[in-house]
Amino acid sequence: MKFRWFRNFLKGCSLTTALFIFQACYGTGPGYNIQNAEQEYTFEVKDGDGNPISNAKIYAKLDENEVYWSDSTFTEDNGTATLFLYNPDMVDPVFSVEAEGYKANVALPNPNGKANVVLDKAE
Repeated sequence: MKFRWFRNFLKGCSLTTALFIFQACYGTGPGYNIQNAEQEYTFEVKDGDGNPISNAKIYAKLDENEVYWSDSTFTEDNGTATLFLYNPDMVDPVFSVEAEGYKANVALPNPNGKANVVLDKAE
């Protein structure tokens, strides 16, 4: 009975640690990025036949080799996605688009922040 407070203290610390690790691994919710974003980009990803590609990963890069932002998103069932970037330097990002079963491609959005991307099937 003497150490009951200590046991409860350790339980509380374990829960707090687990929640901290969860947030560190998965980040904050999407509302956080939207509120602090300076730029919004929308994508429409399709295959060569014009069919939408779902679950394609889109992430922002500084150039062809270096990942500059850690922000990424996935397309929905209709092949569309929106990515919000906090870009204080106003650098023109290059977006890489990848999907399972398809060759990766680069997306260059127009000045309005919209990009249509076509992915070819991998051989």
